[in-house]
Amino acid sequence: MATPHLVTDDVGPAETRRVPRLPARRESSSILVGLLVLLLVLAALPTLWGALASMGAPQWLEAIALGLVFAPAAVGIYLTFRVLDFPDLTVDGSFPAGGAIAAVLITNEVSPWLALPAAMLLGAVLGVVTASLHILLRINSLLASIITLTAAFTVNLRIQGSANVSLLNVDRIFTSWLEPIKSRLESSFGEAGVQVHRSVTTSLMVLLIVAAMLMVLRWFFSTEIGLAMRATGANREMSQSQAINTSAYLIAGVALSNGLVGLTGALFVQHAGFADINAGAGLIVAGLASVIIGEVLFGSKATSMVGRLVAVALGMIMYRAAIALALNADLRFPGTEGFRLEASDIKLATAAVVVAMLAVPRVRERRSEQARRKVRR
Repeated sequence: MATPHLVTDDVGPAETRRVPRLPARRESSSILVGLLVLLLVLAALPTLWGALASMGAPQWLEAIALGLVFAPAAVGIYLTFRVLDFPDLTVDGSFPAGGAIAAVLITNEVSPWLALPAAMLLGAVLGVVTASLHILLRINSLLASIITLTAAFTVNLRIQGSANVSLLNVDRIFTSWLEPIKSRLESSFGEAGVQVHRSVTTSLMVLLIVAAMLMVLRWFFSTEIGLAMRATGANREMSQSQAINTSAYLIAGVALSNGLVGLTGALFVQHAGFADINAGAGLIVAGLASVIIGEVLFGSKATSMVGRLVAVALGMIMYRAAIALALNADLRFPGTEGFRLEASDIKLATAAVVVAMLAVPRVRERRSEQARRKVRR
């Protein structure tokens, strides 16, 4: 029986090792894109410098305070998108839900500290609903979260009783500390200290809450339940083969995530002094932006689980600082007199920050790929 003839592409060692060069058109387009980005950066430097010079201590401290307030939400979003690999939009409903229940309890003379676990509980319930729809009815995770988000709007409106609830004349967790910190800052910095005492009070109080939250999460994810939850997100099939009830751990993880978002809602309404039914719109984008910023800026140094959570929390602070900087920048383009972003333009500023942070890893990947190609030539 004749041996079949094998056809190979072996045309010699010199030719097999040759790596085809990029088309000239592609190389030129990459150069043009790089030059365009460089020109935009150079054009934006005076604008950014002017924004930095125009921002004073009140703007920076308020950005830090808001970053700390929203840090639990950033951690919660990180848990669903990175740890559990479960895209979830419920957070846009869990945030106003936490704010709504906190506002109602506080206005009914319930301790503002008790409003925090109540907000976490309501947010966790919404997370359980989303995960249950996904697991029991086989609904796509995004669609399930959209359904829960839609229903949550009515639930939140029922809880609040109106679209907006004021908390200006009631005690909040910051109330007892406002006057002592104000007096201390006024004695040290005069009128400038009075202007920032609210932001400083919020930052100090929330910093303690965030630190306690991170320590509890550090302990939790080192337990058997926490490790099983992480394994469920890393490889669901392998976890099932190890007799892990992945459905239960997925529901618990989504509940934990939305509970942290509900906590953020309760902290925010007590800082802002009001609860609004539409306050959670766009929170998912801000949370993802903080996750990306944390991974880009601090991810290489975060090797442990708690390190990654801290990086995400710092990413939220950096995100709020970037938004404050964008709102204070006086944008000038050739042929124009320039314009300044208003508070109503925060969505545009958010989109710009997210795009910029998404572009950084892509630029790094392209540079490393070009370096590898140069070595092979």
